[in-house]
Order: sequence, then C-alpha cells, then structure tokens
Amino acid sequence: MSSETSTSETSTSAPDYELRARTLLRSRRPLHTNPPDNAYGVYLTNECLLRFGYMMRESQGYPPSTDSEAEARDAKNLAASELPLLVQIVVPGLTLTRWRPVLVRPFGPLGIRRLLVLADDNSQENMKMRNTPEVEQELVEFLGLEDQKPAWYAVVKWCVCSLFNSSNH
Repeated sequence: MSSETSTSETSTSAPDYELRARTLLRSRRPLHTNPPDNAYGVYLTNECLLRFGYMMRESQGYPPSTDSEAEARDAKNLAASELPLLVQIVVPGLTLTRWRPVLVRPFGPLGIRRLLVLADDNSQENMKMRNTPEVEQELVEFLGLEDQKPAWYAVVKWCVCSLFNSSNH
C-alpha cells in the first residue's frame, strides 16, 4: 500500500515540476530579435567552456574521443549552447537577453570570445539591465570568472570560421 502512495505522489508531483520548469523558462525567455551592435555581459574563457563542456559531455553519456582536439572543440561548442539555460536555472533572478552567446573581441582583432549576454542595444527593452550587481557577481562566481566584471563589448557581425576554430582562441 505504501508503494502505491509513493507512486501516486510521484506521478502527481512530476507534472507540477514540469509546469514550474516551463513557467520559469517562459518567464526568462529572451526576445527573438536581430543581432545587436553592442552587448553587455561576461565573455566565456576557453577554460570555462572546457570545464563545463567536459562536465556536460560526461553527464550526457558521450563516449571519450581518441581525438583530443576534436573532443575539446565539441566540448566548447556544447558548453556554449547549453550554458545559457544552465546559468538561468542555477543563478536565481538571472535574466539573459540572448539564448546564444554572441561573438566579441575583448582583446583586439584576433581575440574572439563568446559573450553571455545580460543586456544589448537591439531594443529599449534589451537595454534595460534587469540583473542586480549581486546576481551578476553570483553568475561570475558560478562560471569561475572571478577576474572578470560584466562590461559592454562591440559584437562581431561575421567571423572567418577557421580563425574562430583555431587553437589560439
């Protein structure tokens, strides 16, 4: 009898969690707009992308690769696509204006990085910074980017793929 109660409780609470998750994700969904000229946020370092990418690959059951360069590239791409959702779930109160990181050059013409966008200049709504300094600090700490503060960067509108995928970046 207790197993029936336990099963019943699980089946009724699972939809509740799903509803809560969907509501949370809808409330934090960035607007679909054209790419901005400038964006405010933190750029994701190679170390950050690799750390989270390898964790994500492991948790999703990816087999180890014999090609370490390809595995590192895949890990960074996986982290870049999954981190926006992860940080919105982990950091309470965080709002992003883009689901995907944009490309910026924080170190000059060859230093292209992915930027996790907290605000951008594409619209008046996106220009409003909705994150408190405490939330931004929690984001930076979660990502392991303590030496960085969110800042405004010019967005790269195009990029030569071989330049972006080179091992220097």
